[in-house]
Amino acid sequence: MPWTGPEIDAAVEVYFDMMMLDMQGRQFVKARVYRKLSELFPARNVNSIERKMSNISAVLVGLGYPHLHGLSPLANYQRSLVESVISQLNERESLDSVIEVELTNAAQLGPVDIVRESPAPSVVITDILHGRKAARPFKRNYLELEAASRKLGLEGELAVVRREQRLLHGLGRKKLADQVEHVAVTQGDGLGYDILSFDTNGREKLIEVKTTTFAIDVPFFVTRGEVRMSEAASDSYHLYRLFSFGSSRGAGLYQLKGDLNKTCRLDAISFRAAPA
Repeated sequence: MPWTGPEIDAAVEVYFDMMMLDMQGRQFVKARVYRKLSELFPARNVNSIERKMSNISAVLVGLGYPHLHGLSPLANYQRSLVESVISQLNERESLDSVIEVELTNAAQLGPVDIVRESPAPSVVITDILHGRKAARPFKRNYLELEAASRKLGLEGELAVVRREQRLLHGLGRKKLADQVEHVAVTQGDGLGYDILSFDTNGREKLIEVKTTTFAIDVPFFVTRGEVRMSEAASDSYHLYRLFSFGSSRGAGLYQLKGDLNKTCRLDAISFRAAPA
């Protein structure tokens, strides 16, 4: 049975309430929130409500917003959900303010250590967004703004340099550790990767670093040069995705190895143009 307008609006309102609490570092239990919403709308059980919350995450990512941690985006949502999300976002200036504070704090980051390594998320964000025209950026695309932060990008790269050196030192490969090079700094930012490191056998690792303060499963942006390098050097190319970077959760990392055409769904979002 399709969700009604009042049910959708209530779910979106509750989602944004949780998102505000989460970004402010305040504790709450999602299951309790779902139960209260189910009591208000008995036709919707807790599982149905949780799926709707994941639909809201997908809409937000499509609009260029971060989503609530722990609610991975889920496709197949109706247009009325997009309309409700946009309508309530336009009324939630406080949410924009909190997100902007997060971005400002990211720009002031000092050294951050990566505390955990995770598998790549099972949800492929670009698959969810592919072909959907309803969810377009309408205010500020916070994911693009964050990706453009040179300070955040540099701090993420430095964290990976320290990690690679520490791992090699711990394995008794001090000479290799000393040869780890932050090539984005020493040789320039056009090589298609940021860091030259090594595995324990001395084979080169070409590492591209993508950093976010947001959740593990928000999308990231790659350049044509990075894709080409991953194709040309697929045996040695590694993309390191840092997430929750600088947050109270502690920074995490997952890796994608090899050709980005094979490890990611690449959707064109902009084109270089000149008059014909």
